[in-house]
Amino acid sequence: MTKLRSAPIGLLSLIIILTGCTSTGEIDNPLNRRATWFSFISGEDIATACRVDGRERYRLTYIADRNVQVRIYDIDADVTPVAQLRSRIMTVAASDWFPWEFLSDPSRPFRPFDKVETLPADKLEAIRQDLLASGWSTQPAPVGKKIASTSYAWLVAGCRNGEFSFQAYEYPDADFQALTFPEILYEVDQNDIDVRQPPTDGERRTLTPNQAIGGRSAADEGGNIYNMRVNANGVSVSH
Repeated sequence: MTKLRSAPIGLLSLIIILTGCTSTGEIDNPLNRRATWFSFISGEDIATACRVDGRERYRLTYIADRNVQVRIYDIDADVTPVAQLRSRIMTVAASDWFPWEFLSDPSRPFRPFDKVETLPADKLEAIRQDLLASGWSTQPAPVGKKIASTSYAWLVAGCRNGEFSFQAYEYPDADFQALTFPEILYEVDQNDIDVRQPPTDGERRTLTPNQAIGGRSAADEGGNIYNMRVNANGVSVSH
């Protein structure tokens, strides 16, 4: 009986941790990141600002197994004279920070690598056009779709022309593989950390409800694994 009761409690704890607070757009603090993660990748802070000022902004999040690598690209298109690209990369590959950065900064493994650079106008326009072609703002998100945290997916939240839109693309779906904006981002991003590319086996990574409720991985902040449920304007934890 104890085991039967522990699974729902564990799921409830995960829900509270991951959906308890609204993101401000910052994820440096690991405790704050846990509490606001789904709000952050859903772009709730962008949606809130969009209703106020309509500023053109995008958050493009690449999940390459949540416990291995996540790359977050924030674009502020209204910065003058040139748009701004902020890249944040979360990785558990020890080679990316060990030993020297760890010795000088013990918190290094728990924070994303953060870099800000300019985004040329032609690159920004190419990203816009790919988002439009991929149905980012012209087609509804696949509501109810479950994406495992161990999967490979792009989540795109943004504000354009005063309207907030959200879309999700998962490997090996055709719309995921047709995306061209990732290569543009990788080209502009000057970070030295290699991209964790999706596999080539054509297999979707899935988690059963039991795995999603009680599963853990050895990596990254205790390594909870879970399913994400796609909603109209973001994602939430699921089982």
